[in-house]
Amino acid sequence: MNLVRQKSWLTGCLLVIGVVALMLSGCTATTSSQSKTTTTAHIRVVASLDFYGEAAQKILGSAGTVTTVINSPSIDPESFEPDIATAKRVAKANVVIQNGLGYDSWMDRLVAANATSQIHTVTLGQLLGRKMGDNPHLWSDPDLMITMTRQLVKQFSQLDPTHAADFQRRGAAYERQLAVLPRLVRQIKQHAHGQAVAVSEPVFSLALQKMGYRVSDPHFAQAIEEDSDPTPADITQLQNQIKHHKIAFFVENTQNSSTNVATMVKLAHQYHVPVVRVTETMPVHQTYRDWMAGQYRQVLRIQQEARTSE
Repeated sequence: MNLVRQKSWLTGCLLVIGVVALMLSGCTATTSSQSKTTTTAHIRVVASLDFYGEAAQKILGSAGTVTTVINSPSIDPESFEPDIATAKRVAKANVVIQNGLGYDSWMDRLVAANATSQIHTVTLGQLLGRKMGDNPHLWSDPDLMITMTRQLVKQFSQLDPTHAADFQRRGAAYERQLAVLPRLVRQIKQHAHGQAVAVSEPVFSLALQKMGYRVSDPHFAQAIEEDSDPTPADITQLQNQIKHHKIAFFVENTQNSSTNVATMVKLAHQYHVPVVRVTETMPVHQTYRDWMAGQYRQVLRIQQEARTSE
């Protein structure tokens, strides 16, 4: 993903060391421009990604403070390096929510720097039983946020039993809002029939699997994900899949502006292969549900148009 690259790994390590020293000396830091804090109360939560923070706030209500670190589509979570203000927030947190699977490894370093504190870490990769090397783009899975919501309700209730009933009520309400996502996926799966689809990157692949599709170009997609060039063989293979309509549609991560991706999108339009436009990060002024539902509905429309043209 070609987004803003920030600071070096060494800088991140120095910041972690620096914040420990600052905490010991009683110093304070200003608010990070990349972070957003909402409400003030008892449980302090730091979430690596904005949609994870959204879920935490929905459950906590006024019973806690939620800080989201990555809340701009222009920041690449995989290469982000935190500043001292972010590190200090993690040091003071009761709960840290992270994606895991190497996607936000900078959060691991911040938590490790405070190993003696009482930070409860919710790592979603572990929660789903995934391991390093698996697809880290967990949020396109329609069931992820429901699973996460139930875990957060349990965690918050343990930390603040007096508000447990409120957490359960808010969690159930948020689950009802999210219910449209698995419902859309079940509707799509009825007509997927195991068809092949191609993707520019694996950012939407977990959703596609739940929908009943097969990704036909994993090598091409992985090369783009790693900011490297696909092999000539992978490029030729994908071109043939598009030209001969061997795929139901092509999924484009619109946040990647590489020449190889742009060429494939142009070829898809030329040969009348539908293109599903997705993003890796949540657009500004959208909720997680609306973001995902909008992407799922693109697939649903493609299916409906294909049946109409038969």
